[in-house]
Amino acid sequence: MKKIYKSLTILLLILCFMIEVKAQYLENNPTPAQRIFWGGDLGLSFGTLTNISLNPVIGYRLTNRLSIGTGINYTFAKSSYYNYEGSMYGGNIFSSYTIIKDLGDVLQGYKGSGILLYAEYSTINISNYYDYPGTLITWIGTPLAGFALQTPIGEKSYMLIMVLYNFNECTMSPYSNPVFRVSMQF
Repeated sequence: MKKIYKSLTILLLILCFMIEVKAQYLENNPTPAQRIFWGGDLGLSFGTLTNISLNPVIGYRLTNRLSIGTGINYTFAKSSYYNYEGSMYGGNIFSSYTIIKDLGDVLQGYKGSGILLYAEYSTINISNYYDYPGTLITWIGTPLAGFALQTPIGEKSYMLIMVLYNFNECTMSPYSNPVFRVSMQF
């Protein structure tokens, strides 16, 4: 399992350092349809703990720096160690603001990449995931905020590598600090 994490880390680093694609931001007065983006992330983990998550998003670029959007979340987990199987589902709203549009102006090898401030509020139904006797918690709200590196992987697509802080970290929260996320936008 450590080899898989090491391989993925090396792959991400290579992508970050090697990509020289010049990203096209919304500089040329795009139509409303051109401002729409979609994407998300997929999580897979197999073994003693099986974890499968699917988190699609859709968003709108209000300006060439400010974006808003919404998404849905689904996670299935199965643990042979705890003899458990359950799922979580919910949704989120998010916003991002580009604070540095082109890191290539500062760091060689990051042409077209940017730094974003990212904020998200997620509500997750955990009633079928956590089974504590005497508890009746079904939904938990989670505010997340942090930074993202936005790296172009094509003319109109990006990979986002995020480091977020969970402002509601508790035993019932599905996210522990820090929250690392890799996502795609098209």
